[in-house]
Amino acid sequence: MEPFPWWTEQQKKFAEELYKFVNEHMPAAEKAFWARKFPMDIVRKVQEKGYFGAGIPKRYGGMELGATGCCIAAEQLGRLYAVGHVFVVSMLGGYHQLLHFGTEEQKKKWLTKMAKGQLGAVCITEPFAGSDAASVMTTARKEGDEWVIMGRKRFITGAGPADRYFVYAKTSDDPEVIRRYGHLTAFIVEKGTPGFSLEKINELIGFENVPNGYLNFDDVRIPDENRVGDVGAGWAVMTSGLNFERLVGSAVVGGGLEDIIKMVIYYTNRRVQFKQQTSRFVNNQFKIADMITWNKLARLITYYTAMLLDSGQNAAVEASIAKLLNTDYAIQTGLDAVQIMAGDGLTKFYPVERLVREGKIGQIVAGTNEIQKLIIYRMGVLSYLDMPFRLRIDPELEIPILSLDDSPWKGKEITEEVMLKILAEDYRANPGLYMTIEDLQKETGLGKEKVLELVSALEQKKLVVNFRDSRGNIIMSKANYEGLRRAYPPEHYRYFPSWFDPEELGFFG
Repeated sequence: MEPFPWWTEQQKKFAEELYKFVNEHMPAAEKAFWARKFPMDIVRKVQEKGYFGAGIPKRYGGMELGATGCCIAAEQLGRLYAVGHVFVVSMLGGYHQLLHFGTEEQKKKWLTKMAKGQLGAVCITEPFAGSDAASVMTTARKEGDEWVIMGRKRFITGAGPADRYFVYAKTSDDPEVIRRYGHLTAFIVEKGTPGFSLEKINELIGFENVPNGYLNFDDVRIPDENRVGDVGAGWAVMTSGLNFERLVGSAVVGGGLEDIIKMVIYYTNRRVQFKQQTSRFVNNQFKIADMITWNKLARLITYYTAMLLDSGQNAAVEASIAKLLNTDYAIQTGLDAVQIMAGDGLTKFYPVERLVREGKIGQIVAGTNEIQKLIIYRMGVLSYLDMPFRLRIDPELEIPILSLDDSPWKGKEITEEVMLKILAEDYRANPGLYMTIEDLQKETGLGKEKVLELVSALEQKKLVVNFRDSRGNIIMSKANYEGLRRAYPPEHYRYFPSWFDPEELGFFG
């Protein structure tokens, strides 16, 4: 396992130890996979080693290796199939939430158990709520010092073996409270609580021996001390941990990439077709080169994101990118590996086809990859909005160029006529674009209200087209054809490149 330069010596030592542990137990994990048994014996050894405490502070019995340590554990344990998935959901079942929202008593009770290897699960998804996590219908009502939970959860990985279930339930039906996302509350429910039962185990692609199922809450009573965070703060509790959850979920999928690459290289060096090793076929070499590239990029974004989280930074965009790339790369690596190994790649006797199926699950759990793209767009685009330049017409070349200069209109009196000229001049550089109200503020030095007043007046005179949002507010403006004609004569807009001779090639107008 290749360490990164910024890892601490403790993290490097942890990675080396885990790599050896996983290699030693891979045959047993393979046997469990074929027997379709949950490898509880391996999980117990992971518990004995204290690996479940990778990220938990030392004062609660953990190793205090941060998000980086959790990713190291997930990446390596992911090579043991079911073991890795159970490790990840156990981390998702309260690690981050308890650290940031739990009371000191809760931390001492639950984090200590987690460090010793108590298995956990996170319970968000329901029959009526998937990606739309705010729409959960499982309810919790307060009765004295207890909460009574009623409802169902589904697609819960770790259902059955887990002893600790981190549950999000609705505690208010007030439309205004729901609008403000104040209707959810987080709770911990323990296995064995009366009324709490396992309803069904799913048969899922890629989860042959990973327990994933439905849970039934039939008036389950728990003490108020099992509530994590304030009443109505469940949405904040849930979303605060999503970056960590996506990151660790991506690491466990990425764990198998390196093993598959090793398998493909091993195979192609020993497979002979057309009187040569298949590793000599250039198309196979290209595919393997892609696999290596994907593996390096996936690990880089994973551990870069972990470093950001460990340093206290917000890594929402990076965590979503890590989840997106790891799962997409896993599927593509698996597909290419199957293609290279042809018929042998289709059999279950080689683990390459398994990566395709595990990658597919990875694209769905911890927020679908489509959700990750929405997050990347909505949050990532913010860092690209501060454009210090504009396309302006260069007075010598008469072509649009990127300009860092201040607006030539600042300091001038901005009348309706001048505003129209500004919009017409922008047409020369950006004929297909509108100017935003913010653009016009920067160009003119005027306040928003004055800009809106001018473009509204020009619109009334049918010289500009104003683009409005869903509430009817003007957000962009553009000179229409009549406005262009009023602003400047036709020759002002003309441009001919040097190779175009207007007289020789036919100038008209």
